[in-house]
Amino acid sequence: MEVLQFLFFGMFALVIVISALGAIFCRNIIHSIVSLVITFLSVSGIFILLNADFLAISQIIIYAVGITILLVFSLMFTTTKDDNKLWLAFAPRTILAFVVAGTLFILLMFNITNKFTDFNINPKSFITKAPKESTIELLKKQGTTPIIGKQLLTKYVLPFEILSILLLGVIIGAAVIAKKDTNEKNRASESA
Repeated sequence: MEVLQFLFFGMFALVIVISALGAIFCRNIIHSIVSLVITFLSVSGIFILLNADFLAISQIIIYAVGITILLVFSLMFTTTKDDNKLWLAFAPRTILAFVVAGTLFILLMFNITNKFTDFNINPKSFITKAPKESTIELLKKQGTTPIIGKQLLTKYVLPFEILSILLLGVIIGAAVIAKKDTNEKNRASESA
């Protein structure tokens, strides 16, 4: 069973890396979006392997569907004939971006691993404590969704409600801005 899970993990990880590179380096924006969807779905496959059903479904609903629809609509509204000029995958600033990202990664690893000494002293420095057997059995029996739902509506109800009020404010703000833009366009067309 463990070998099969490792093989599936390797398959999902390989698909994630290849499709993420496809999302970055494809010249056609539609192909990039399709590669991004494949990446999101593969990440959700890894969540399924980890028995995190809530995260897997959230990944599919929020990212693979929601963000992709947002990207497609923004592409439809902003597309121009000069889209090929926007492709800069091998430009000098891309190389600079890779150098900066690599440097940042090395600095973060340097700080996280205490000047790289934790790798030599304790090779398991990133492994967390294993959960209890009762917790594992409960997760296998119920799944993660009811447990997360119960925690959101009992222990974490205040942050959950604050987040919902924040999102409501964002929606109202977007509606006000869209209405303002429509009014300005109507005034401009009436004066012309």
